[in-house]
Amino acid sequence: MKIYNEHIENFGVRVIYLFNTINSFCVLATIFSLGATYLVTPFPIAFLPMVGAAIVIFALMKIADWHPYYVPVALLSLIFLFVAYMPDYQVYAMALAGVAFFYLGVLLVINGGPQVIVGRDLTIPFRMLALCFTSVVPTTLSLPISVFFGYLLTSSVLMTGHVVDASLSLIPLLGALAVNVVGALVVRKFLPDNLPANQYRPSEPIATPFKKVVILNIDGARWDLVSQMNLPTLTRVMSEGSHVENGLLTVYRALTNPAFGTILTGARPQEHGIFDNNLGQSLKVEGLGDLVKITIYGCMHMNHFAKDRWETKIVSLPKIGIQKSDDVAMEWLLDDLRNDKKTRLFVFDYSEADFCGHSYGGKSKQYKEALRKVDERIAKVLEVIESLEDYEDTAVIICSDHGMHNLDHGYRIFRGESYVPCLFWGKRIKAGHVVEKDGMINDIGLTAAWMLGQGYPANAQGQVFDEVAR
Repeated sequence: MKIYNEHIENFGVRVIYLFNTINSFCVLATIFSLGATYLVTPFPIAFLPMVGAAIVIFALMKIADWHPYYVPVALLSLIFLFVAYMPDYQVYAMALAGVAFFYLGVLLVINGGPQVIVGRDLTIPFRMLALCFTSVVPTTLSLPISVFFGYLLTSSVLMTGHVVDASLSLIPLLGALAVNVVGALVVRKFLPDNLPANQYRPSEPIATPFKKVVILNIDGARWDLVSQMNLPTLTRVMSEGSHVENGLLTVYRALTNPAFGTILTGARPQEHGIFDNNLGQSLKVEGLGDLVKITIYGCMHMNHFAKDRWETKIVSLPKIGIQKSDDVAMEWLLDDLRNDKKTRLFVFDYSEADFCGHSYGGKSKQYKEALRKVDERIAKVLEVIESLEDYEDTAVIICSDHGMHNLDHGYRIFRGESYVPCLFWGKRIKAGHVVEKDGMINDIGLTAAWMLGQGYPANAQGQVFDEVAR
């Protein structure tokens, strides 16, 4: 038995996302901070009220989806409670230090350690640390969001224990709670609903279905930057094929698993069941792989949203390194394109640009160089497709699941994380055609399904870009 295998890597990735995702981070940071604080500065414990407060505050944060728009309400309420109850500020300062220390441990060790192994660069954790101060995302790549919400949960538990133990008036506490309930509900009301603005399906199915559809996903590609870089292969694709002028809007949250779930089902995260990259989430609706035989290529992420009966070919980033992993996986794709006569949908995820964005930033020279390398790799795929007997009946969709802003993505606040490329290429794709309609990444799955002539996944919403086909 190998000491290191796919099962160990899968477990490791799951652990990383357990600590990395904002909801589970808040719970873990609160437990750590309360324990560390009590050892240094013991505080009164009213167990049941404190547990109740933790549940209530966690529920409110979940309703507001840990969104930065909720921060002003929660912060003002917290300040109000400090003024109203005048607790021992040493305890709360220690608690804040505990949350901050836990955050740094997660960023530098849990996040940064694997990045060093995959990227073969010891400077990555420190580069991430420099950028995390200005990141605003629902992961631990954002210091302001992670520390604030972790401390909100921790201090709320402490404040409740203080009020109950000292038999203080509950009026300020209940007043702050009422304000937070209203604030959370208002924020929730204005969160994106992921409903595509355009809903269109051709009245007739495609006359001659494509035998193969190849989806080449550039993980973490931001359309604003890609469209400015004059990448040779993508420029060629836009000349010989079609593209969506303004790019496609990704889903909320703009994270890999929910976004890929939407691409492969056409459904919103609210329906397909994957809301972030954390544990215990899987596709609950029909997807493209249920309509035709599918093979998905990429890193361990791909296993986390693909259904068990769909074929996946996973490359190990820690063993191979990010610089070579896309090339290794691409050889599998090219071999299957030449020899696999049964698979009709090939989905490939290029990981290097996403990795460089998370490590060095979404406008860094490393990120741009990764995009150039992906462009060169796509050229090789197109060359092989042109050599196939069924080239005329093969369609290529070049897209992305989400963009990149600063160090990360998720809240869909910034354009860089929100809009992604969408290009179409093939012998039967219109040359030089520009799709002027706005769209969402749901449209990728719907258009692929239309091209394959197999109907649409049951819960799919959005539009079909039938205008790109000749």
